[in-house]
Amino acid sequence: MKNSKLIELLQTFDAGEWRQFEDFVASPYFNSNGNLVKLCRFLSKYAPGFSSPSLTKEKAYRAVFPGSPFDGRQMGYLMNYLIQLAEDFISVQYYRQHELKAKMDVLAEYSRRKLEKHYNFLYRKASEELEASRPDAGQFEYRYTLAELASQHFIRQRVRSFDPTLQNTVDMLDELYFLKKLKYSIEMLNRQAIVSANYELSFIDEVQNYLIGKKELRPLIDIYLHIYLTLAKDSGEHFTTLIQLIEKHSENIDLAEKRGIYLYAINFCARKIRQGKDEYVPVVLNLYLRGIRDKSLFEDEYLSHWTYTNVVKLFLRQRDFEQAEGFIKTYSDNLSPRSREDALHFNLAELYYQKEEYGEVLSHLSQLNFSDLFYHMGSRTVLIKTYYESDEIESLLSLLASFSNFLRRNKKIAPGLKKTYLNFCNLLFNTLKNNPKKREKVKDEILQTQPLAERSWLLRVWEEQGKGIR
Repeated sequence: MKNSKLIELLQTFDAGEWRQFEDFVASPYFNSNGNLVKLCRFLSKYAPGFSSPSLTKEKAYRAVFPGSPFDGRQMGYLMNYLIQLAEDFISVQYYRQHELKAKMDVLAEYSRRKLEKHYNFLYRKASEELEASRPDAGQFEYRYTLAELASQHFIRQRVRSFDPTLQNTVDMLDELYFLKKLKYSIEMLNRQAIVSANYELSFIDEVQNYLIGKKELRPLIDIYLHIYLTLAKDSGEHFTTLIQLIEKHSENIDLAEKRGIYLYAINFCARKIRQGKDEYVPVVLNLYLRGIRDKSLFEDEYLSHWTYTNVVKLFLRQRDFEQAEGFIKTYSDNLSPRSREDALHFNLAELYYQKEEYGEVLSHLSQLNFSDLFYHMGSRTVLIKTYYESDEIESLLSLLASFSNFLRRNKKIAPGLKKTYLNFCNLLFNTLKNNPKKREKVKDEILQTQPLAERSWLLRVWEEQGKGIR
């Protein structure tokens, strides 16, 4: 029973949702089958995890039909009926969480039932709530829906006069189309930059030319237009305008919508930085900090440890140690408890490595619990670099050997990631051998090998070995 579709669905309910679902199943309005109430009562003993080995169809059947021999077909019917109720529950919960959608549907019914006073009151209320909401794609959909409802209501009244709602309906439809078209086109460009894909961006030239020619655009459309132009034309000029628009309007944009906007801008900066354009470092750092302060870059209630680490790396790239340390300590409490200690100590280790305080590096690396494979790999790399800088070559070589063995034997590491670090270990070992006849070959391998971690650091080690510094 634990691997059934029913249990897989119920496992997605948290404790609060499960209690509400029990009430839902027990409500005569939604369910008149008493056997389903009994089945739900039995399942409540195992909620919300449903992981106990004693959870079986036979036990569930006896709880619903005590004293009756097990009937697999009957049990299957009951489980399917409960899935249907669970689906109904999900839809009701979704409806309750989207009050504007509910108001739109009630408005349509008021209009159909010719309840003019009710319609006018709710229309004004829905309009006010819509204007007070922060802009996102949903707001544009509701604007169009409300305009369309008004136009349909005007038609139902059978008034033979100019329809003032029709133009508004068309305008709202255009705005919704422009926003959706830009967002999908941006995502197509974004995916093409990551994977081998060739999407057809139909009508986007016409859309961008039309929007560029307009004197005034809604801020969200203007922002997405400049995201598209930035990506499509790889344009620093359009990116500058995008940053200006973000700074001007970000406080009034929905958090989830703003998160996507920040990430598009951040990814563009990251590509530029990888091309060696360090002028984008302070720009992307400012974007990160804005998104962290307003919590739009948080995932649920926590700051991602990846975002946390990226910000630290940017501060260290600028050699701004004071800001880096302040950020590490200020925002560690905003990390998920699962990764908090590892993220804190790993980033402090990185900071002290840059400050050449190698005793502190070793102290913080020793406190890692390896909550994520990233910290296992990253800590070994930092430790290898620390041994090198401390001239502890024997310890370094020993660690290189054990790290290489770990990489080869661990089947959980993705092949690409494994190759990245194995290449690092092999090239560092060859560099440290410092064979005069093979020095140029080793340098070429460092420059050309893909994928490779710490390429710049390896080149520095290669140069130092040639000068006999270590």
